[in-house]
Amino acid sequence: MRDFEIINENLRNALAAFSHVRYSGEVAEAPGVSLVHAGVNYSLFNTALLTEPVPGGPVSFKNVLDEAESFFGKRSAPWSLWFCDDLFTASERRRSRISMATRGLRLMMEAPGMIARQVSEPDRALPDDFDCYPVGDTRTRSGFSRIMAEAFQVPPGMADDVYAGERLWQGPLRGFIAYVDDEPVSTTGIVLGGDSIGVYAVATMPRMQRRGYGEALMRRALEQVRLETGITRSVLQSSAAGYQLYLRMGYRNMTRFSVYVKT
Repeated sequence: MRDFEIINENLRNALAAFSHVRYSGEVAEAPGVSLVHAGVNYSLFNTALLTEPVPGGPVSFKNVLDEAESFFGKRSAPWSLWFCDDLFTASERRRSRISMATRGLRLMMEAPGMIARQVSEPDRALPDDFDCYPVGDTRTRSGFSRIMAEAFQVPPGMADDVYAGERLWQGPLRGFIAYVDDEPVSTTGIVLGGDSIGVYAVATMPRMQRRGYGEALMRRALEQVRLETGITRSVLQSSAAGYQLYLRMGYRNMTRFSVYVKT
């Protein structure tokens, strides 16, 4: 697989992890698209991910949109469409924007897709005055949810609905959380897929940012998974705030992901 395909395949596994949020969650694979219903009423967790090139794949982009609208319409669920720009030709990308606009899909965010064969050594001293725990029990789930809410500025109730329950952490998503003086400070999520370690949910409490905790925890999580699996390659979708850090860690920008929402 090409680098952008590796990143996209890992993201497919990561999005599918949210089908574990509720017992009603489900994953459906259709030609050209992977569909995930998390069982919650939030568009970013009910996802359609493009999996084949346009054109050149088994179906047209119109068919992909039809499949997604039918799937989520039957469940009365708001949803989002995720795709790697490199799955489109330039002309089809322009046409896709028109197609999405006519169906009421609006652009919510864009993020670079990045890859590292292995992360580089840190270029600064990183904090080690924290305790690292796997996410699983009530305390760590609550801490993870709290950091998601504060770092990404989402309603606490929404974060709790997704991250505070037991079921999510019984699936392929592994969480790591750092505590300082018994207070939750930073998070990292890990998903395997595409023979790579996918890095997600890297966040730090606003009052503790710019101290190196996010990088330190991310490195610790990557090293633990590397020791368990032997995999050194890792992938992620970067926020604007984290982009320069990831470059310093050895990641390279390989593609771009776009996310459109339908409410």
